Amino acid sequence: MNMGKIVRTLGVLIAMFIVAGCSAHSPFIVKDTTDTEVVSKRSYPPHQNEVFLTEQPLPPDCQAEVIATIQVGKIWYGDAKNIYESLANRARELGADGVVEMKTWHQPSGFSWAAPHGSGKAVKLDDTSVFKQLTGEWR
Repeated sequence: MNMGKIVRTLGVLIAMFIVAGCSAHSPFIVKDTTDTEVVSKRSYPPHQNEVFLTEQPLPPDCQAEVIATIQVGKIWYGDAKNIYESLANRARELGADGVVEMKTWHQPSGFSWAAPHGSGKAVKLDDTSVFKQLTGEWR
């Protein structure tokens, strides 16, 4: 192998690791993944109630506490709706009433070129009627 091929191969490998490091989840995951960054000092008991999912932020005058940021990654092809259920399940485990500022996208992951991924902020509200002002769905 000549020096030019070695340098090119090394450059491609370095670029792959940089891209993998910049993604929400590493493309090298081999199982569905849910990552949570807890930001609240308080913890809440898990529940089985439905939680509200929305891409919108909460209104500025809303009394709410952000419990955690949730990131979900799947390893196989699928609809972004698959992410909704994973976000809702994790929000219930955290005792949250809803997930706001939710985003979904597809990226290489595990064994696919375009697996669904998503993120959002799990929130606890004093009054869940605030959700009536937002577009979203209960899960």
